Amino acid sequence: MSIRQRRLLRLDLEAIDLRRGLSGLLVLGIAVAIVSVFGPPGVIAGLAALFVIMTDRPGPLRARGLAVVLMTGLGAVIGGLALWSGTENVWVATILTFGVAAAGTLVAGLGHSAAIRGLLLTIWAIVALSFGGDVDVAVQLTFAYIVGGLIAAAVVWLRVRADAGPSITEQVEVETRRFEHILRSPLGWFAVLRATAVALAMASGAILFPDHPIWAALTVAVVMRPKAGESVAIGVLRTIGTLVGVVVAEVVLALSGGEDVVILLGSLAAGFGAAALGRVNYAVSVGCLTALLVLASELVGASGQSAAVDRLAETILGAIIAFGAMAIGRWLLARQAAAGEADPAVGRLSGQDDEVPG
Repeated sequence: MSIRQRRLLRLDLEAIDLRRGLSGLLVLGIAVAIVSVFGPPGVIAGLAALFVIMTDRPGPLRARGLAVVLMTGLGAVIGGLALWSGTENVWVATILTFGVAAAGTLVAGLGHSAAIRGLLLTIWAIVALSFGGDVDVAVQLTFAYIVGGLIAAAVVWLRVRADAGPSITEQVEVETRRFEHILRSPLGWFAVLRATAVALAMASGAILFPDHPIWAALTVAVVMRPKAGESVAIGVLRTIGTLVGVVVAEVVLALSGGEDVVILLGSLAAGFGAAALGRVNYAVSVGCLTALLVLASELVGASGQSAAVDRLAETILGAIIAFGAMAIGRWLLARQAAAGEADPAVGRLSGQDDEVPG
C-alpha cells in the first residue's frame, strides 16, 4: 500500500473543524425553525445554507461574499430548472444532469474551492430533480433555496467579523488556469466521462426506480473525482461512505416512527458531521452528507420505509456505473501516456496535490 493510499484510509482527528460544524449546525437550526412554520421549504433552505457554509473559506470579505452570491445565484437557477423539470421527462432530466455535472467538474481546474462548489451544485441539481415536476413547487422551493443562501450569508458575515484577520496565503486561491487549457487537459475529457456516467445513472434510476430515481446518480457524482491516479481508492471510500450513510439514515427513519422531530434531530447531527468532519476521512464526510440528503428527502417527500431497498439498490447500481466509467478513464489515460500525450497537469488537476476536489 502506497503512502498516498495510507493517507486516504487514516482518520485525521486533528482535522475536525468544530467551528465549521457549529456554523453548519447553526444554519440547520435556523432551518428547523423555518420548517416548523413553513414545512418542507425549510429543509431546502437548510440544505442551501449548509452547502454555502461548506464552501466558505478563509479570506477577505469581498471574496467570501462573491462565493456566497455564486452559490446562491447559481443554485437558484440550477435548482429552479431541475425543480421545473422533475424526473418524469427522463430525457430532459438526463440532459440537465449531464450539463450540470460536466460544468461542475470543469470548474475543478479553477481551484479546490471551485471544485467543491461544482460538486455541491451538481448534488443540488440531482436532489432538486426528485422534488420537481410542478411549477408552484418549483417557485416555492427555489425561493426557499435563496432564503437559505441569505441565512448562510449572514453567518459568513458574522464569521468574518469574528476572524482575527486571514493571512496572505489564506487570501489567495490556489493556482488557476485559462479555461481553454482546462478543456484540453485530462480534466476536459474526465468532465465528459463523469457527466456521461451521472446522466446514465439518472436515466437508469428514473426508468428502474421511478419512485426514488436519484440515488444512483448521487452515488456516481460523489464517487467519481478528477484525479485519475486516486480514482479507485477514493471511489471505494466514497462508495463505503455512501452505503453507510444510507444505512444509518434508514435506521434513524425506522426508529423515528414517522416523527418529524426525530428525523430533524438526525438531520442536525448529519449536517454537523458533514461540515465538521469534511477533512477527517472521505468515507466519513460522504457518509454524513449522504445521511443528511436521505433524511432531508424524507422530510420533503415522505417516501416511507419502502424507499430503503430502492436507495440501497440504486447506490450499488451507481457504484457499478462509476467504477465502470473510472476503468474507461484509466484506460484512456494509459493510452495517452503510451502515446506521449499525457498532460503534466494530470496529477494536479485541482491545483493541490494533497486535496481531493469535487
